[in-house]
Amino acid sequence: MPRMRAFLLSFFLTAGILAPLVLFLLLLQGRQQQRQAQVDAPASGVPIALPGPDDALTCLAVVRTETEDWFLLLRLDAYNNTVTSLGLPGQTAVRSPEGGAVTLAEACTGAGPGRAAALLADTLGVEISHYLLGDQEDLAQAAAQLFAPATVNLSGYDVPGAQAQVGKAPVQAIAADQAAVLLAEWDLDADQQAGMLANIAGELLLAAIQTDGTLPGQLLRDTSSGLLTTLTSAEFASIDRICGFLSTRQPELQTQRLPGRMVGARFELDEEAPALAARLLGSKEAIDPESGADSASDSASAFAPAASASPSPSAQPEE
Repeated sequence: MPRMRAFLLSFFLTAGILAPLVLFLLLLQGRQQQRQAQVDAPASGVPIALPGPDDALTCLAVVRTETEDWFLLLRLDAYNNTVTSLGLPGQTAVRSPEGGAVTLAEACTGAGPGRAAALLADTLGVEISHYLLGDQEDLAQAAAQLFAPATVNLSGYDVPGAQAQVGKAPVQAIAADQAAVLLAEWDLDADQQAGMLANIAGELLLAAIQTDGTLPGQLLRDTSSGLLTTLTSAEFASIDRICGFLSTRQPELQTQRLPGRMVGARFELDEEAPALAARLLGSKEAIDPESGADSASDSASAFAPAASASPSPSAQPEE
């Protein structure tokens, strides 16, 4: 009996000491779990940054080589999650306000890339918000340091290695500073060269965005001293923002060449070209507010036979 009494006394004394300690630990653990739940829970009322319709930019890029100018329409569109690269031969005919038509190369040489961009936008019925002109070697060297080589699909092009193997698409890894050499070796016709340029530029741009969304903007900053462009530091920041959105998703790459054919020394666009350009780049307006005419139909009329009349001597400088 004395032993039982001693045991019970000892038990209750121990329980009296341990019970508050256990209760304290349980309360402490519960509070920590509550705090962690508050941290993990999404913040109510805090807006999440999402791309809007203004998070898009279209630019006519003119790349000057020793023998010719390359023309590319590039569009970064975070809202629609697309990267678009559209190749155009320098011989592409665009309508001139003075009457007739001039080529992109003639407009650019006679009055600068701004004139070429304006005439092209009017011809296709699309908005081209910016232009840039840069030296091919400068751009290629800077891009080769920042961008990894791109895997380019050669299907449909008359180049070595374009024959598909069984179960495999014919592809080739091309670095930015290899493009000019390969194009000179391949000696493609104007239409095919424009398409290949669109493929190479698009794949390089997409791969750079997926690697680091700041790389396209960095390329422009690194080469800005040698660029003739309407892009400013504010637009560089916009490009960083757009590419930042694109880098977090899986953007769709759209590479195209506008349908057309060589007629003499000019590349005449087909009637379907404005509609394709509007689908890829977005039209200026569905309806012209002044005339009430459908802008896509109006642009298509530029490719009627009358638009192929004798060209004006050259593009006139902008005011």
